[in-house]
Amino acid sequence: MYINKYKVTEIAIIVCSWVLALLLFAYLKFGDGNDAFLTEWYDKQLFFNKNIYTVALAYGLLLGSLLSIIHLYVYPRIIQTPSFTKNIIARSVSFLVCFKTAEILIGLFYNGLNDFHLSYSNPNSILRSLFLYAVIINFLTDFFLLMRKNLGPGYFFNLIRGKYYRPREENRIFMFLDLASSTTIAERIGHIAYSSLLQDCFRELTPLLLKNKASIYQYVGDEAVITWKINKHTNRELCLDLFFSFQQRLQEKKEDFWQKYHTTPFFRASINEGRIVMSTVGELKTEIVYHGDVLNTAARIQSLCKTYNSALLISENFYEKINDKKIFQFKCFNNIAITGKNEKINIYSVNRN
Repeated sequence: MYINKYKVTEIAIIVCSWVLALLLFAYLKFGDGNDAFLTEWYDKQLFFNKNIYTVALAYGLLLGSLLSIIHLYVYPRIIQTPSFTKNIIARSVSFLVCFKTAEILIGLFYNGLNDFHLSYSNPNSILRSLFLYAVIINFLTDFFLLMRKNLGPGYFFNLIRGKYYRPREENRIFMFLDLASSTTIAERIGHIAYSSLLQDCFRELTPLLLKNKASIYQYVGDEAVITWKINKHTNRELCLDLFFSFQQRLQEKKEDFWQKYHTTPFFRASINEGRIVMSTVGELKTEIVYHGDVLNTAARIQSLCKTYNSALLISENFYEKINDKKIFQFKCFNNIAITGKNEKINIYSVNRN
């Protein structure tokens, strides 16, 4: 499975959350007692602070690592149902398995584990408190990751940081990706099947977004608006590769789409770049929005794809900054009138060699 920055970040979040949480548990449970007090209270000679934090650290690393594996490689395979109840049951069982596995492994590698009253039968069992504490931490971690996934990783952190509370300018690339003949398809297969078709198409898009370092700005009907923040490391070839890889992916799945929907989806797209303004708007529902002529122009260019019989059209602004033009074939259309703009612009159709 492709390991990308998104997955690495999720692993880091899970492992760090559990390490910090269990070190905090050790501090809250034993932090106010010195070694002599703890040894006398628990009647154990090996029970002192160094051991406490060592075990807490080991528990956190092990439990975090196990849950990372479950989160990345097991949940996507076993949790394929929209049922909230089934999701909770599957996640709860997975958590219990990880918790018990970590307990067994720590016990095997550390002979003094019994000194910590890690026994469910002991009335003073630390393990009971640890288990309840771990259930809460697991819920909070899952909730945090779910919110990050649903809102988008960059979008989520920017929103909670209040980064765009005051409007600010940024240089960005935008791709408008639109399903061709969407109205005809919807009328032919029905709106329920059409919505399911869009879900399947955008599900195929997700791994390509991660691979090509792109973010979703928003989904609007049958259209996805994709964006990249421009910096000195920006590789515009990745933007083009995203589109053609998506087309190839849909082509590879065409038989599945035909059997399920009696149609083969085909998308057209436009790309533009430039300076935009980002700001947070809304009180009851807060959202980060982009303003600027860059988006309007990209949308107008996308509407010309059918006119110029091209699957992908790009602006001259974007074309001029492509480093390696030999990978693709370009055809220029000069002095094109764009609705809402007084000046005519040059656009380019793109094909991959």
